[in-house]
Amino acid sequence: MGFQTFEITASTPGIRLMGRMDYSQKPLALDWTGSGMEFRFRGSDAWAKLEAPAASPIMWMIVLADGQPITRFPVEPGIRMYPLLLGLEAEQERTVTLMKETQCMPEEPEATVLLHSLRIDGELTELPARDLKIEFIGDSLTSGEGALAAKGNMEWVAPWFTARGNYSWYACDALNAERSILSQSGWGVCWDYQHTEKNNLTDAYEYTAGVLHGPEAEARGCRKPWDFSRWQPDIVCIRLTTNDNNGMNERNSFEADREALIRGCMNLMRMVRKHNPEAKIVWILPGSDCRPELAAEAVKRIQGELEDVYAFTLPDYGPEETGARWHPNAEYNRRAGLLLAQFLRRLQ
Repeated sequence: MGFQTFEITASTPGIRLMGRMDYSQKPLALDWTGSGMEFRFRGSDAWAKLEAPAASPIMWMIVLADGQPITRFPVEPGIRMYPLLLGLEAEQERTVTLMKETQCMPEEPEATVLLHSLRIDGELTELPARDLKIEFIGDSLTSGEGALAAKGNMEWVAPWFTARGNYSWYACDALNAERSILSQSGWGVCWDYQHTEKNNLTDAYEYTAGVLHGPEAEARGCRKPWDFSRWQPDIVCIRLTTNDNNGMNERNSFEADREALIRGCMNLMRMVRKHNPEAKIVWILPGSDCRPELAAEAVKRIQGELEDVYAFTLPDYGPEETGARWHPNAEYNRRAGLLLAQFLRRLQ
């Protein structure tokens, strides 16, 4: 069949881009968890030209073939070709997914992965359509923090994040859904785990990659207003308030902040509805030790104002389902994702 090379842009035929990015950029910047590309090809080998403009922190990528993980690798500083799949039966077709495992790093906004081109020994074929589009807004639980490391590991490092061993992946896989993730460890609806008010997903939501600031981030379009018409989700899942709760604990300010957080949740749902008028909104309540009643109260109040808004409760995870830094492991994420998929299926 022979080698073919494709520059990856928003208009490259046969390529499905995943996640928010500034589509006018060349090369495209992969900032969010789970951002990347999918393609289907018949052939033997596939490579991608990737660039890491910063030496640290190291960003990790994963390759899937027909949904199954094949390889996981760090993107080294500079530009180079990375093998995705090699030595396949040349007459067979498969869908290949290349996506970023590591979340945005606001303290190092220059760190990203730039997607230059795809090279295949074979030919691109038609990608199967997805049945749904689902957007996830969350914190470290949605960034998959700690899911790949051993219980008791306390390192806060890029390799332990995952877009694949992540409840949102399992839910979308079960529903044959496209996915877009906006998640940031430690952040909340109104403030972060230390009660720092500037670190909130509400203010970031209307930008392409709103958690990233500075000249490097601006140069690749992170601070551009997001064009919501480009990708309209059928469902928006919000999994926040764990860190808002932790911030209140830090300040011992539960009584003073209770109403502000409820109203903040309502304002976020209003913003989501404004930009996604046809989407169902599902608030995934935090664990039982993080005052889930506050987000539940916000959902109850907003249901009198907005249609198609729901609350969903996941079971708590125990010691046997704990990974690194007290976060749930991949097995719990799988269980949670399948439970969420069951719930979302009932909404269709």
